Amino acid sequence: MGMKLKIITPLDIFYRENVSKIKTEGLEGYFEILPNHADYVSSLVTSILTFETEDKVEFFAIDGGTLVKYGNNVEIAIRHAIKGLNLDDLKKQMEISFKEMEDEDKQTRTALASLEGNIAKLIQDLGNN
Repeated sequence: MGMKLKIITPLDIFYRENVSKIKTEGLEGYFEILPNHADYVSSLVTSILTFETEDKVEFFAIDGGTLVKYGNNVEIAIRHAIKGLNLDDLKKQMEISFKEMEDEDKQTRTALASLEGNIAKLIQDLGNN
């Protein structure tokens, strides 16, 4: 008996597959989940998620997230994922893609902070009139 893996992003169910083994990295380090593993919850770090099916091994680069294992279900909620066939190429792609996303997030946060500061100044100026 395997496990039903579901990988969920904010926009969609990214991937769904019956698997026999899952390996990934959480805040507590690397770990592996097998079908009869106890129910489990873990915060994941940016890493490679590996799982096995009956006939293949799959690799995904994930940008952190949360893993919940209950019964024979494993659900992983993440912001971003990249599917890869070759582990070395996936690691390189992960470094580039997630770095670009991180840079875009920083630019967005900077723009929002500037906007908030401008709004606060406008409100203050309105109160002084």
